This record gives sequence, C-alpha cells and structure tokens, in this order.
Amino acid sequence: MNLLDIFRGMIIGVANIIPGVSGGTLALVLGIFERLIGAIHKISFQTISASIGLLRFNKKGWNDFTAELKRIDAYFLASILIGAMISIGALAKLMTYFLEHFHDPTYGFFWGLVLVSAWVPFKLIKKHTFFSVLAAVIAIAGVIILSSSVSDEEKINREQTKYEIETQKTQISDTFVKGKTMQKPPSHYLFMVFAGAIGISAMILPGISGSFLLLLMGAYFTILKAITELDILTLGAVSIGCLIGILACSRLITYALKRWYDVTTSFLLGLVFGSLVAIWPFKGIATVGEKTVYLSNVLPSSFGLNEMFTILAALVGGIIVWIFIKIEKKGNIGA
Repeated sequence: MNLLDIFRGMIIGVANIIPGVSGGTLALVLGIFERLIGAIHKISFQTISASIGLLRFNKKGWNDFTAELKRIDAYFLASILIGAMISIGALAKLMTYFLEHFHDPTYGFFWGLVLVSAWVPFKLIKKHTFFSVLAAVIAIAGVIILSSSVSDEEKINREQTKYEIETQKTQISDTFVKGKTMQKPPSHYLFMVFAGAIGISAMILPGISGSFLLLLMGAYFTILKAITELDILTLGAVSIGCLIGILACSRLITYALKRWYDVTTSFLLGLVFGSLVAIWPFKGIATVGEKTVYLSNVLPSSFGLNEMFTILAALVGGIIVWIFIKIEKKGNIGA
C-alpha cells in the first residue's frame, strides 16, 4: 500500500461527497486518471479465473493470483479505494456540515482547486491541433449545457419530491408482502441496470456529476426510494449496471487515449473547465421544507464576509494545488 495513493483516494472520496464535483476531475488533476482507468481496464475474466484458482489451495494457484494482482495494479486500486472509503466514512458528516453552513466558501475552495489544477491535463497535451481545440470546446459546451438543462423550477420540484421521500415513514412491509418482493416488470430492472451503467460512467469522467445524470434520466428518486425501502432487486440491478459501466467506460477511455491521445486529453481538459460553471459557488437560493435549494449561478450583489471568505477559500484551494504541482515537478513525489 502506498500512503500517497491512499491520500489521493481520500481527496477523490471527498470530491464524491460534494454535489456537482466529479471524482474523475480530482483523479485527473492529481495526475492518476490514466493509471486509474488503465488499472480498471485490465480487470477481466482472467482476474476472476485467477481468483477462483485460489480454491486449489496450492502454490501455483497462489502464484497465479499474485501475478494477476500485479498485472491489474491491484495495490494501487486498493490504496485509492481505501482512501476514498476512509474520507467518505470519516468526512461525510463534516462535509455535509460545511455545505449546510458554509456552502459558498466550500464550493469556492473546490473552484480554486479545479481552476489551477487544470494545468495538469493541459501540460500532458503534446501537440495542440484544430481537432484537440475543437474537442475541448465541445466538452466545455457539453458540460455547460448539461449543468444548465434543469430550470430553477424543476430543481425546486425535484427537491420537494426528495423531501417527501425522505420524510415519508417507509415500512418494510410496503416492499415485502408476506415474505415476497412486490412484483415489478422486467423493463424496470433493465432500466435500473442501464441507469447504473450511465451513472457510474459519468462519475468516472471529469466534470460530470453521476447523480445529476440520474436526475435527468428520472432514475435518481427511484434509486433513492429503493435504498430507503431496502429494495434488494432494484439495488442489485443498479449494482450490476455500475459494474458493467465502470468496466466498459474504462475500456473506451483507454482505447481513446491510445488512439487519439491529444484529442482525448483535450476533451477531458474541456470537461474540467466546463465543471467550473457547475461548481460556481454563488447561486440563487430557495427553501423546501427546512432545506436550502441552490439554483442557477449568480454574481454577488454585494461584498460581505461570505464573499470574502469564498474568494479566500478559492485562493487557498488554488495555492494548495500549485504547491503540489511544484513539489511533483521537483520529483519529490512520485506518480
């Protein structure tokens, strides 16, 4: 296990807690996106076969298994996963508190972090061509259009629906009748597999929020309700979709990077720049129940303590990334 990779995983985990912030963005700016995608891409039936080979309980089975772990960069994947789980478990409540009480400075911190760290994928581009610039522009436009595709009224209505689901007293008997699961059509589970695949693929890509895409597909509240009602079959279908999506998306990205490296990297860079619109800290505000709903981006109408701390947080986020870039440039931190 590598302590630095665990720390990187913790940063990615924190990003996944923040609505609108993509873990893929942080993986890209931390310089581990290609390695992470490549490692996931290597997971195959060979990995399953080597794992089953352990059941032979002999030296060959063990040697094959350890060789497979090395081939798929399993220790790196485990370090990232452990770090993400640590930060999600330890910091989820803290980040929720910051988002509820210091929304603008929290997003300001990530805004500054993402802005400065865009230099990381930019320097990876070997040659700037018309197609690489076009790819970046398309990515920026795509994220901006996607992030603004839901009106303020729709955001309020969806938050109202979510509020009603969360406050509803759900009984397990609503899902399980006399020990049997309530019947849903096969199309429901097929759609949940599809939704899981799309959602997890979006979470891998920089600049795109998986939960936001699930909202657009109309699957977000279905999955939320499945969690509250312990609908095992629906959650199982979503999990299968996530597995399919993460393996398929990693293979697609790996292929694109090998075939069109500069264009693909430029596209990823565009996603990062586009995400700056999605995580802009200053937004309109509405209230649903006891919860604040953040609407479209706005410019501050005044300059008070909140605005000052938000700008300061953005500077701190940017400075932290700049320091890491300088340290890595000197070779004191290995990738």
